[in-house]
Amino acid sequence: MVLAMDKGPHSYYQRLGQRLREQRQLRGFTQQELAEKAGLTTAFLSYLENGSRKGSLDAYLALGQALGLKPETLLGGGSATADLHTGEPTVSLGGLSPGDTRTVRSVVRSLRKKPKP
Repeated sequence: MVLAMDKGPHSYYQRLGQRLREQRQLRGFTQQELAEKAGLTTAFLSYLENGSRKGSLDAYLALGQALGLKPETLLGGGSATADLHTGEPTVSLGGLSPGDTRTVRSVVRSLRKKPKP
């Protein structure tokens, strides 16, 4: 009898890394910006996004907080449809051309750097 094998924990960390990357890009952060905000190195964030390394729960919680996500959203149990801090809906950039996506991210980064009134 052959049992269907679960994709295993490695697959979970790859999906988690993909979710991390998607949420980072959705919010217009570079890896360097998010890593600094979460108190991690850019290299370590890259490993996490690729699913090639496992992070500590503290690292994932710091990234979730830096992204404005509830822990269950980042770790896979919730919906990422609203920003944790503002309640504003998030917007998917899917369907945009790569050039348009870069433009939107650039505008978001510029707005984040703009002094608040």
